[in-house]
Amino acid sequence: MTDKISSGQLFMGLVYSLTQSAFISLGKLPDPISGKIERNLDQASQTIDLLAALEEKTKGNLEEEEGKFLARTISDLRLNYVDEVNKPEEKPEEEKKEEKKENNKEKTSSADKEKD
Repeated sequence: MTDKISSGQLFMGLVYSLTQSAFISLGKLPDPISGKIERNLDQASQTIDLLAALEEKTKGNLEEEEGKFLARTISDLRLNYVDEVNKPEEKPEEEKKEEKKENNKEKTSSADKEKD
């Protein structure tokens, strides 16, 4: 099986797979199993750190294209991570629904008071 696929292609596939995992953890892509967009910044950070460790450990052993791809990927992920960290935490759907109900109750009671 590996005769048909070069080690460079396998390496790029590994980097791509870890990148997808990080983007899913950042909430930039839907989870392929649940279809939901969920953020797990700790997991994203660990995956980014894993890629950075891979870059450090393979330095000098990669083809130029592989090294550039890995460096660019890590840079993109770090920028997206900072973007997500600086976003306000989104509330769970149930909490949003409760707030909406409360806001509707307040509007209704205000309208009722104005009628009186």
